[in-house]
Order: sequence, then C-alpha cells, then structure tokens
Amino acid sequence: MDKIKSFLKYLEENNIKRAVLLNRENINYFLERYPPAYSLLTFEVESNRTILNVPKLEYKASQIYGGKNIEISIMEKIEDLIKEGDAFEDTLPLKYVKYIPKNYKIVSPKIMEMRSIKTDKEIEFIKMASNISKKSLEHGIDYLLNSEGEVKEIELAAEIEYSMKKKGSIKPAFDTIVISNKKTALPHGIPSKDIIKNIVLIDIGAVYEGYCSDTTRTILLKEDRNYREIYELVNGVKNEVEDHIKEGTPIRELDDMARELMGDYKKYFIHSLGHGVGVNVHEEPSISSKVEENLTLKKNMVITIEPGIYLKDFGVRIEDLYLVKKNGFKNLSS
Repeated sequence: MDKIKSFLKYLEENNIKRAVLLNRENINYFLERYPPAYSLLTFEVESNRTILNVPKLEYKASQIYGGKNIEISIMEKIEDLIKEGDAFEDTLPLKYVKYIPKNYKIVSPKIMEMRSIKTDKEIEFIKMASNISKKSLEHGIDYLLNSEGEVKEIELAAEIEYSMKKKGSIKPAFDTIVISNKKTALPHGIPSKDIIKNIVLIDIGAVYEGYCSDTTRTILLKEDRNYREIYELVNGVKNEVEDHIKEGTPIRELDDMARELMGDYKKYFIHSLGHGVGVNVHEEPSISSKVEENLTLKKNMVITIEPGIYLKDFGVRIEDLYLVKKNGFKNLSS
C-alpha cells in the first residue's frame, strides 16, 4: 500500500474527515519530491482525495506534482482550508490556531512513524544525496591538502557547498560545519575566517529531491599522540557499534554500547549516538539510551551512527549513514 492510501486509511480509522498539512517536510514526504515554495496538502477521506493547494503564482509550476493520487488546486485563503480541517500537525503556526475546530486531532505522531521507514524510492533519493556529499567531501579534503596557501574554515565550507550544488544538491541539509584546532571541541561550531590547522572536523549534508544525507569526518593534519588516541577510539567505537545494526536490535542497546566502549572518555560523549535521516536531517528514530526500551531498529530505516569525544583542546566525531536491513546494514557513506 502506498503512503497516501495508508494515511487515508489511518484517517478513516480515526474518524478524521480532513487532515490539513502545512509542514514543508511532511508535504515533501507525501509528494516524494521537493515541494513548491508555498503549499498546503489536504487529505479528504470521504471523497478519497489528496489535494496540493497552492497560490495562483505557483499553480502552473505545480502541475508536475499532479497524478493519479494528487490533485492541484488554487487556494485563495489558507484560513478557509484550515477551518474545514479536523486534523493538523503539532507544528501548526500559532496564528492559525484560532481557525481550528474544538475537537481537532493531531496527526504528527503517525506521520513521524510512517517517515521512519523508507520506501524504495526514498532510499534511492537518500543514496543520491549521500553520493553527492561523499564526492563533495572528497573534493573538499583534496582542496585542503593540496592548496598552496592557507585555507580558512569558511573558505573550505564554501568550496564543499559549491561542489554539492554542482553535483545536484538543492541546498545544504543543514549549516555546513568546518571547524579546526581547538574549535573541534564544539560539536556544532560555526565556520569562521580562522585558518585551518592541526585538526579539522567537517560535517556536511546534501539534499536530493528533498531527502537529506549526513556525514562527518575528522582529519588529522599533523601527527599528534593525543589526536591519534582519541581518533582511533572513536573510529573503533563506530566500527564496533555498526556490526550490531540490523532489524530487531534494541535502539538503546546501541547507545549504551558506544558509551561503555569509550571507557573513561564516555563523559566527554555529550550527545546521542545518532538519529534517523529523511526529509529532515534529524528525524525518528533517535539513536539514544533515552528512548523507550521496546523500540528496535526496523528494516528500511535510515540512521546515522556518530560517536564523538570532545575534550578541552580538541574533539573528534566520525559519522556514517546506514540503511538498516533484515540481517545487517548498508553503509551509504562509504
């Protein structure tokens, strides 16, 4: 059953007549392609219709989204469509709350559940995004190592983003991270005009048809015993944990395992082990020891594993993207 039919069935089973979606990523999910700049998606249960509502200026360009499952319609006032709905996302902007009925329902948990398991088409899009980021990362590293002069963090970030764009990425999946030296101790540091030296952490993602990739590499630019020790530890943790990626593995077990493998350094691992990736770069499932005990990996989930250790003077993070399979995984970053 395709995702639109499945969602309409869910709405019917929960006595919902019309669901109204404004979240662009959710619209992307049901369209399975990058959506118009401004649109609203409605699901009408009684007539079994799914309608992409767009303003007049987007109508002509939006014909590419039409098909046997989706109609295209011009919307005059977004408030009128919201008034007709009885189910919404939990991200509905506050300015529209006054238009929703009293007995409305929230459909976000169901959509998040559906989004966590990828279709074959979605997997191909994520593979394309990952291939773009992989090649652009290789280009960036080559640019850094073979540059005749000094290279700034912001310069390398721009070079990588330009490469991703040329290779077909709609945009970066998130703000590109290129940080070096002591700034690598900041998990989400911001690139600056600082000269890259000693050690550099690069975290990038591409977007293909609205689907994201996410990869992190730490590169040692000088041989340093402390750098090497932590790098080998983090890389070893990632390699050990990935051997347990398969359908049925308890999610908490992966995060707990990573922390135990870090030994005395586990207190410097200050974020969860990973996350799902799809139309958002961070989505369900969270690969964390804080999730419910009964949550397990499922076939066709796409997740990251990204152990990191952040000390006073430097940090190391290594992140790969994985497709969960019945008896193992496929590394989409390699």
